[in-house]
Amino acid sequence: MKNRTADRSISRKSTQSRLATTVATTAVSLVILTAAQEQLDAKDPKGLTIRQNQPQNGRDAAIDKYFAQGYNYCDALVLAAFWGEKSALDAKYRLGQKMLDFGPEDGLLHIRNARGEALKKDPSDMPCWFTDGGYTFDDAELLGQYWGTGIGESKATMTSLLVGGHENVIQKALRSAKRGQ
Repeated sequence: MKNRTADRSISRKSTQSRLATTVATTAVSLVILTAAQEQLDAKDPKGLTIRQNQPQNGRDAAIDKYFAQGYNYCDALVLAAFWGEKSALDAKYRLGQKMLDFGPEDGLLHIRNARGEALKKDPSDMPCWFTDGGYTFDDAELLGQYWGTGIGESKATMTSLLVGGHENVIQKALRSAKRGQ
């Protein structure tokens, strides 16, 4: 009898030990899975799901999509200001990912909203300036003469056109102004 009691005691301790190990392992696994899921499904302040810790090739694909749709650096600055992103690169990635997920039309919706908000501001407070589009003071001076305005007004007009997505108007005016010299 003494052996059976000892066997039961050992058997009970062994079962308790295995159960405790299983519970501890399960708890650790749940913590790891929860943390990983939280990183993958982070929410931005507006409640939109953002993908974090994407592989570099996924991030590159999103940024490639951004540029493939014809968006530029100024568009990224406008979006970054609109969304409260830390950088133009983050805005490029975010819009590119939205277009990969939902199509190019989704990109148009977001950029139109961002441009509309930016254009409500005074030109001096816009998220990008004519120089962010690669234009120079000489370009502003030439367009000022071509448009019959001062340099300050031509810079503000160039900025508004660039923010509004009408860079083609600036380019066309510059070509015409250079031909007229």
